[in-house]
Amino acid sequence: MASEEGPGGAPGEPTPLAPIHPDDLAAVESLEVVAAHRNESHWWNHASFVLPLLGAIVFLAIGQLAGSAEATGFGIFLGVVMVLQLPIVWFTWRRTATAIVLTTSGALALHRGRTLTEVRWTELERIERVETLGNVRWRLAERGGTHIAVEGEIEDVAGLVERASALSGVEPEGG
Repeated sequence: MASEEGPGGAPGEPTPLAPIHPDDLAAVESLEVVAAHRNESHWWNHASFVLPLLGAIVFLAIGQLAGSAEATGFGIFLGVVMVLQLPIVWFTWRRTATAIVLTTSGALALHRGRTLTEVRWTELERIERVETLGNVRWRLAERGGTHIAVEGEIEDVAGLVERASALSGVEPEGG
């Protein structure tokens, strides 16, 4: 297995692929890896889960300490919202890349060792910048419509886009 160019490292300076999840590492073992970029977030970082959880804790504590039935009731409500959101967050996370790996032949979006999407450099049509409500992401898009979304939580997005452009010969749009 090849080694990756570390974030901020000099071109050609090898560093181990250790930062990515062990399952993702095992999935690319036999490939010629140029770079690996891990997702720095986790399923529990999702605001639909964390905010109701924190709100439930705060309002239940306030309700118990102040003897306020309203605060306790709101804390229970937020706890129910959190429980109802949990399956949605969990299933959404299963379709989120835990790593994007660039190889000599293309890019792979992996979720704990399972390939979600693969884009070949020979089929790459666009590397496009997409901004939605101030959130910037990039898309590596093939001719047939297949694409890999490079979210802001991916480590060293700028380096990933630069390497993908160099490997594919496709210039980024909107950057």
